[in-house]
Amino acid sequence: MSLPHLSHRIPKRILVLAFYGLLLSISTQMLYSHLVLFLKFGLGATESQIGWIDGLGEFLSYLTRIFAGAISDYISNRKILLLIGCSVACLVKPIFSCSTSVAGVLVAELLERLGTGIQASPRDALLADLSDKNRLGEMFGFAKSMKTAGTVVGTAIAVSIIYFSGGNYALLFAAASIPALIAATFLLKIKGQNIGNFFEKKFVNPFQKKYLLSLDSRFFALITLAFCCELGHFGESLITLAATRIISPSLAGITTAFMGIGPIIFAYPVGLLADKYGKFPLLKICLFLAGVSYILTAFSDNRYVFFFSVIILCGQHASIQSIFLSMINERINKKLRGTAIGIFYCAIGISYMISAEVCGIICEKSKYEYAFLYSAFLCFLCLLFCQRFQKKTNNRVYNRDNIKKIRFKSRLD
Repeated sequence: MSLPHLSHRIPKRILVLAFYGLLLSISTQMLYSHLVLFLKFGLGATESQIGWIDGLGEFLSYLTRIFAGAISDYISNRKILLLIGCSVACLVKPIFSCSTSVAGVLVAELLERLGTGIQASPRDALLADLSDKNRLGEMFGFAKSMKTAGTVVGTAIAVSIIYFSGGNYALLFAAASIPALIAATFLLKIKGQNIGNFFEKKFVNPFQKKYLLSLDSRFFALITLAFCCELGHFGESLITLAATRIISPSLAGITTAFMGIGPIIFAYPVGLLADKYGKFPLLKICLFLAGVSYILTAFSDNRYVFFFSVIILCGQHASIQSIFLSMINERINKKLRGTAIGIFYCAIGISYMISAEVCGIICEKSKYEYAFLYSAFLCFLCLLFCQRFQKKTNNRVYNRDNIKKIRFKSRLD
């Protein structure tokens, strides 16, 4: 699909929001592409410590998203929370430059993930607000592709800084604030939610029974499936360490660039196909490809096969998350989108924390191959569960008209 045709398909406000995500992703990736190497080879952290730090940081980020999403629903303003979250993520980056211990990095990472969590749910809810309900998969896929394009650019910038500065991690971590500052300016270009008259607005409580009906058993069945799928997620930090088996540690940071290529290639086309052919068939295909990729990564001694598997693997994980987000926004009442997305992120955050710790322990106590096989097994297990969950979660879109129909039918019954 050509760029002019793509720009014609994507609304302007979504393009601006996507570029905001791209710039923020560049900032984040400049930090995290080399943070694991700094922990391992600079501070002497073990694999289990790295997995624990990674998992705890992600859990805090995802836990914050449920509160941030609910607040954005209550105040009916997503943009102000995006600005707060972006500012926190920007200001905390230089703290990594001053860290001289594992504990210092842990504190800095928790603060950074807090800022990320504040803006994540409102961002996805705003994306759903600006999208056509029949194109949610496409829009979430496009936003995910743009966001992960930032990982490639951010990694390239980080590798360049490390190379030309002679391994100066402090300089890299400080420079990571610059793209985040630019990202904040893009928020001001998103029209429709004026921050200036925020305190003059009368808030309407979205947590009323007529809206909460959409948070039913079908919704929580979908959340449960997402939780199970995330249990097999092999952490990106550990993938970078796994790459040191076949390339030198000084070049292992380039692995994150390959992690970003996968979502760029897969997320948008998968979202487009999911809108056309159904979410669950595409979800099953993504789980199957992820399982196969884990097996290839486990037994690969060739760098080309390893990086090819990483591309496929990360592309499927990004596509799976986009599919879940689109399915949630199809089913939930629009006044509770932030809350529903926050619940989703909290669930997969808990799951990711468990997965990161389990994979970290397996890598430290035995071999990386066994950790990859553990993730592959869970992917295939979730593939078997999908059919059962599909029966529980039909494709009904929840809005006030549907809720009225449900109530009327229940009275007749």
